[in-house]
Amino acid sequence: MNEFDIINIISKNISYKNGVERGIGDDCAVFKLENQHLVITTDMMFRSTHFPEILTPFQIGMRIVTANVSDIAAMCAKPLGMVISMGFDKPDLKFIDEMSKGMNFISKEYGCPIVGGDTNKSKELTLSGTAFGITNNPIYRGGNLGNEICITGTIGRVFCALKILEMSKNGIIDKLKFEKLIEEFPEIIKKLSEPKARVLEGISLNNVVTSCSDISDGLSKDLNHVGFFEIYSKELLKAVPKDVVEFSEKFDINLIDIALNSGEEFELLFTVKDFKNAKKVLKGINTVTKFGKVVESGKTVDGNNITFEGYVHKW
Repeated sequence: MNEFDIINIISKNISYKNGVERGIGDDCAVFKLENQHLVITTDMMFRSTHFPEILTPFQIGMRIVTANVSDIAAMCAKPLGMVISMGFDKPDLKFIDEMSKGMNFISKEYGCPIVGGDTNKSKELTLSGTAFGITNNPIYRGGNLGNEICITGTIGRVFCALKILEMSKNGIIDKLKFEKLIEEFPEIIKKLSEPKARVLEGISLNNVVTSCSDISDGLSKDLNHVGFFEIYSKELLKAVPKDVVEFSEKFDINLIDIALNSGEEFELLFTVKDFKNAKKVLKGINTVTKFGKVVESGKTVDGNNITFEGYVHKW
């Protein structure tokens, strides 16, 4: 059983009343207000599966906020605030102090204050956030035929960072080699430990894009939100930074595989009628890369059917 099996069961048993414009199935639920739309999202994280050991308590606090706010950004909405519920096994006051400082630090950057929450006992550190945003034009998933497919920023660093951790955990590299890789690829590690939600990018793209989502589960999986598509690897590689190229060569990993399967990047994946418009509104804010288009049928990379990997919760 995976997360989609569970979601499908729940969806069949839930109905909506007037005012709910979008329910289960997008980055946020959407409520129609008088002149605006309220967007709401929630994201839950566990110590054992979501927070690598290299993360400091401060960075853990940043991460739970960023993951939730990224969904608000994916709706091209402005964050309003959020609440965070916390479960602890053996509460450590110093840990909690540093973690909450991290939450506050990044929430200020996003303009998304933490206004409440709950605490309880749990078997491991458990954080569950719920974020709220506002917009007069919520942007949903699903591009239109002929639209160009684009991504903000870079892609691939998180995959590489997790690969370093995996090699260390499995004994492929020793502690000294691990520390050298951390030192050799600082930006790769930073993308994992301190990712950023693309709030300003989302707001700037609001009146330009035809669809939008954030890259959380891996590009190959998140591309499903677009519909049918053709991806061109030569163009996609323009979004891959130099250090990822160096990493792929060092460990003989296919660069396209890295780009397609790097999750929790929190960049925005969007479709647009005219790429020039997206490039114009993001000038001075972030880089943007066009790497495919929405088509009538098929899901391909350079004409070959794509293999969907990415991350799926399983039981």
